[in-house]
Amino acid sequence: MLEERSGVAQDYLALEAPLPPVAGAVKRRYQRIALGMVVSDAVCAGLALLVAYELRVGMGSLSLTEWLLVLIAPLLWVALFHAFSLYGPQRLAAAEEFRRIIGATSLGIVLLALVGYTSQHSLSRLGVGLSWLVALFLELLTRRAWRWYQHRLKLDGRLAMRTLVVGTNRDATRLAATLREPGSGFSPIGYVRATGQQAADGARGPYGVLGELRQVRSLIRDQLADCLFITSTSASAEDIAEVAQVARQEGVEVRLSANIAETLTSRLALQQIGPVIALSLRPVRLAGAQAAGKRAFDLVAASIGLLLTLPLWAVAAVAIRLTSPGPVLFHQERVTKGGRHFRMHKFRTMRDRPKGRSGGVERMDVSSPFFKLGDDPRVTPVGRYLRRFSLDELPQLLNILEGEMSLVGPRPLPAEQVAANRELLGPRLEVPAGMTGWWQINGRSEVTPEEALHLDQFYIENWSLTLDLYILLKTFGVVLRRQGAY
Repeated sequence: MLEERSGVAQDYLALEAPLPPVAGAVKRRYQRIALGMVVSDAVCAGLALLVAYELRVGMGSLSLTEWLLVLIAPLLWVALFHAFSLYGPQRLAAAEEFRRIIGATSLGIVLLALVGYTSQHSLSRLGVGLSWLVALFLELLTRRAWRWYQHRLKLDGRLAMRTLVVGTNRDATRLAATLREPGSGFSPIGYVRATGQQAADGARGPYGVLGELRQVRSLIRDQLADCLFITSTSASAEDIAEVAQVARQEGVEVRLSANIAETLTSRLALQQIGPVIALSLRPVRLAGAQAAGKRAFDLVAASIGLLLTLPLWAVAAVAIRLTSPGPVLFHQERVTKGGRHFRMHKFRTMRDRPKGRSGGVERMDVSSPFFKLGDDPRVTPVGRYLRRFSLDELPQLLNILEGEMSLVGPRPLPAEQVAANRELLGPRLEVPAGMTGWWQINGRSEVTPEEALHLDQFYIENWSLTLDLYILLKTFGVVLRRQGAY
């Protein structure tokens, strides 16, 4: 009986234990994902065109030429997405993928419209616009599903590339620690000592130095490595060239760490200066034409948002007036670009404190940066619901139309917080305050003040209209999940 139980336990442990590494397994999984993306993109193109034709003449009235265009569209679409390098999911960040999808979809619709025009079966202007919207919606939806699927595979290790870290200095140790994080898509297995590094430079952590750079080919084969990750501070140009050559011949991925601040890849360009390859960093400054473009985008989007949400305004106003005494709107002095003060509007979510009762609120230091009381006793039941779904923020659409805020940017902080922390919070005032921002889609109230400052600085350094649109779309998901909401 004991032997039987022991056998069952061993079988259970065998099932729970990670599968042994298989050469090229991760690469094949990525190839299958890329093939699945090809199929889903083709379907998106066909459906978008069919919707446009249905709205123009109806499916039953399509000519043979129009049906031929529907069949050609997926092929053109896939070729275009391939040209935009959208079938290498292991090398594409989410924000960059979003930017390329918008570009590829827009160009694809233009090309399909031109083909239709030359064949005497052109789409109407309404058809072009609707097909673009449908195609973009379907593409973003399916690519989001593929992202989720990849994330799940990364978390359980099936899409984590077995990685050799080239270098044994402190940067290599930090890099290995970063790659160990769940969901990174990498699984470090050891270090490779670069030329000129001494044995005393051995990297710290749970991994050992597996060999020298001259042994990298045999290390790839012996360790079944999928990726070589080079720390730029520990490898010379000759070392990097040697690693790249071996990786190409062995069919493994290569990554090179860059010691620059966190930056979107859309700002980076490679530039050759003699034998040296330099990273060119495109400057971002929200002024002139860029500021005008952002303002125009704000006016259009805020106007549409205001019209669509007016019924919610009416429901929220009635609920506030019926459940607690006081005005419907709450106004507070906040700070925006250049240190300019303005009155920010919100739906009132709290009741006034009774005289002589503080509930502990007065003992809080409200001048501390990013202060927010997580469990404020003054919040009303209706206010708690409005906050949970961020409906209390809707009146800020008026601030946007008045030019005091933007749809996207660092959240405007109360004047007393900014005045008490001017040096710390000053960099946030380079751009207009926003209704939502990079901080809000990366944790909201769950992040520390230091992390919030870092996220705001990232947005300021990497601003673009595409990034604004990406943040807006991500905000809807964050709000629906009630992530980090008080």
